[in-house]
Order: sequence, then C-alpha cells, then structure tokens
Amino acid sequence: MNQCSIYRIWSRRLTTVFFTALTAITLAGCFGAYNTLGLHLFSMKIRVFGPGNTALVGAVVSCSSGETVTVDSSGVAKLSFSDIGPYYIAVRYQDNVIASYNVSMPSDGGKTLTANYVPNAAPTRNQGVAVEGGNYFSMMGARLYPLLFQYVFNAYGYSIDLGKYQPGQYTDWQISTNGKDEFLTRKAYLTKLSNGEEWWQVSFQTKSDSMLMEVLFSDKLQSIRRMRAKFGNESPKEVPVTEGWYTSPMQLTPESVDGAVVKKGVSVTVPAGTFTCDQLEFGLTQGFTLRLWRTADVPGKVVKYEMVGNENKDLYSAELTAYGTGAATELGSY
Repeated sequence: MNQCSIYRIWSRRLTTVFFTALTAITLAGCFGAYNTLGLHLFSMKIRVFGPGNTALVGAVVSCSSGETVTVDSSGVAKLSFSDIGPYYIAVRYQDNVIASYNVSMPSDGGKTLTANYVPNAAPTRNQGVAVEGGNYFSMMGARLYPLLFQYVFNAYGYSIDLGKYQPGQYTDWQISTNGKDEFLTRKAYLTKLSNGEEWWQVSFQTKSDSMLMEVLFSDKLQSIRRMRAKFGNESPKEVPVTEGWYTSPMQLTPESVDGAVVKKGVSVTVPAGTFTCDQLEFGLTQGFTLRLWRTADVPGKVVKYEMVGNENKDLYSAELTAYGTGAATELGSY
C-alpha cells in the first residue's frame, strides 16, 4: 500500500471517529434550542474568506441550534439564537471542516467571528491527493485539526479539565465511541513563555497510524498561534495556522462544579490505576448527560469522562491510561 493510500485511510478513520462523537454532541443541542415562541433574542455573524480574502461562496455554517446558513457573495453568514446557553458552530467547505467555535449566549451575542480557508494543493494526476512539502498538512489541517482540538480540550463546549496542569505534566487517554476502543491520545503542557503563551503537545495513535502535534496557544488557551506536526515517521513540519481555527472551552464556575457532584468517595478503576473520586453529572440537554470522575491525584483532576444518551447508552468515553511529568518538545518547537 503506498503512502498516499495510508494517508487517505487514516484521514477517513479519524474523520469517522470525530464526526461520530461530534455529530452526537451537535444533535444534542438541536433539542430545546429554540423556545416555543421562536423569538430570535441574539445573533452573531461569521465571516468566511478564501484565498486573497475573497468571500468563500458556498461555505456552510451550521449551529447546534439547528440553523444552517450558506455563505453568499457578501462572505457573511448570520446566525440567530432563541435561548441562552452554549452552542457549537462548524464552518464547512467541500466536506472539509475549516473552523469550529464554542459560543455562549448572551455573552457572545453581536460578535463577528472570522474563518479563513486554506485550500488543498492540486492533486497529483495518478494518486488523487497532494502529499509533497506542506500540502498534505494543509489538507489535514482543513479537515481534522479543528475537530481534534475541540475533542481533546472540551466536551459540549465546556472544559473537561477540573484542575490545572503544571509545565511538564501529561495525561494519556484511551478514547472509545459506542463502546469500542478507537484510539489513544496524549495531552501535555510543555512550557509557558514569558509573554504568557503556552506550548502544549497533543498526540493521536490508532493501531496502524500516529500523529504528533505541538501547539502554541495564546494566554489562557484562547486561540492557537502556531503549530508543528509529525505524521508517522515523517519529519516534523510547520502547519499553517489561521484565525478562527479554535475557540477555548467555557470554564465552569466552582459553584457549578460542586453542585454537579452526585457521589463522593467512589472507587474508579481505569488503566492508569484505581482512584477515589467524586462523580459529577451535568445535564447538557434533554436526553444527554456528561459524567466526570474527579480526583486531586492527577493533572487536570479527571480520570474518566463520558457522554451518555438515552438509557445510559455511551456515545463516547475517555479513560486515563497514564500520567506523569517530564514532558518536553519532541518536534523542536521552542
């Protein structure tokens, strides 16, 4: 099997996994998002541009409220909201997710967000996909990077970390969807720069493929400023970063976290060991529950989290497999 075929298989596999989980989350927001009166209390705009800052006509902006808008010659899509609360927004063009956002009403009402599309290079005549130089990573970034970071750092728009990481600390996770093990991932806080920006490392590994990314976040992880990536055994490459790729997850108030505790002193066994935890449950919307198991013994204070639907059916779950210190750049990022 040639390298291009492996790229396509890996891309389809991860796309399937992430869209399975994120589709479930997005669909969850469709229920109850519009109140019975149908009043549009809030709104916001998404500007979608292609090469040369031209309007990306035909791009589709969809929201977990159920609204879908197609970008026209003005390059602007306007979304309306009837209820307060969190929403997930995805911007797609030619089956690629080019940007995604977590917003909350009314705090984000009236804002204008920007999504920039980095087009794939022209495919080769024989193989149908460009892989030379930076072209492959531009393709992967357009399709998968927004989903990867949304998935690793938040659940339904909320931070899945209930505590801080210190520089050098890491956590490893086993991710499952619909009860089946899908892939392994690592999240590590590498270092903090003098200007407050932070380097983090995120990796994904399936049975046959792997991807390692090192990401420079702005202060308090508000946006992505720079990225380097390594696919399999290839050399590290700089990834083009545009505004609007990532929006930081919403941070829960301490009172909300404490109010979500349904059990204390629960013994939870995950691949990383057995921990005494508090079990937290959040009702995200009708029929969907986010559960987390919290302990002070690990970075981020979470050893397991899961999204369950009706009849406690697992939509996806993550279990801690390892944690520790000593994480450092592997891609020469700083």
